[in-house]
Amino acid sequence: MTRTRKRLSSRWIKIFLSATLLVILFRHSDLGELSLVLARTQPGWAVAALVGYLFSQALCVRRWQLLAAPLGFTCSYARYFVYYFSGMYLNLFAPSTVAGDVGRALFLAAGQQRRALAMTTVLADRGIGFVALVWVGAAAVLLLPGDPVPRALYWSAVIAPPATAALWLLGSRVIVRFLAPHSWWRRLVERDLTPYWNDYHLLGQSFTLACVFHLVQIATQILAAGALGLQIPWTFFLIFVPIVNVAGMLPISLSGVGVREAGYWYFLSLIGVDREPAIALGLLSSAIVLASNVIGAPVFLLRKRPVAADTAPLRR
Repeated sequence: MTRTRKRLSSRWIKIFLSATLLVILFRHSDLGELSLVLARTQPGWAVAALVGYLFSQALCVRRWQLLAAPLGFTCSYARYFVYYFSGMYLNLFAPSTVAGDVGRALFLAAGQQRRALAMTTVLADRGIGFVALVWVGAAAVLLLPGDPVPRALYWSAVIAPPATAALWLLGSRVIVRFLAPHSWWRRLVERDLTPYWNDYHLLGQSFTLACVFHLVQIATQILAAGALGLQIPWTFFLIFVPIVNVAGMLPISLSGVGVREAGYWYFLSLIGVDREPAIALGLLSSAIVLASNVIGAPVFLLRKRPVAADTAPLRR
């Protein structure tokens, strides 16, 4: 099987899994009631949620720019914006965010022999975003004990923050032990990527932006619930949205569709929300994500022909 055929096969598998999850949820729901809930959607609230989601992505652009600069990529914010939103459009054609991540790395490298470094900036952006997501969710679980959560989730919240911090800060020291002394990969980890382990100012800025990003995304879900007329405690969004977002990051579905709806149904059932409103909220949230990806289409189509990215010597 050729590489192209493998990619197509993987894409269709993810679409199939997303569709299967939705079919299972629909079969166990009252479709008439679900339609009524969706029909009550207030456009103003839904548009506000979409605008908030797009604003959160603009924050991500700045975070990526911060993380790429120490590796020598000194493009303007406008150029990063074009690359990032072009990647969002590409996410429509592959599972999770894989296509978008690869796309924006290639745009950033712009044909230079720096594709590995460019991809590393994207992975660092995703990585610190994941760490912040875990910390936001864990803080909510531990600091808002009035909301019902499974006991396993509580202990995960205790363990996850220090574990992710240790993995980020100390993982490189473990990795280099398994790399040949003079290999390209060892030079990459020990020299080029040192800002990601040792530049605490950079890490602090990036982590703060990541936390704000996730809080804005949680706020968009509160707006989406308002669009459907759902009365859900805002504190509970701080708990279940990060968890569902982590599940949605797994490359097993198309943009988290199906996984998001199933996660919303499970967690909202813990506080007595009926299945149909919970699934409706998941569907509206998925629609917002897909709409934002579509908005990236004109950015992708109208972008200028890639040129060599502005570069500067790596900061040591």
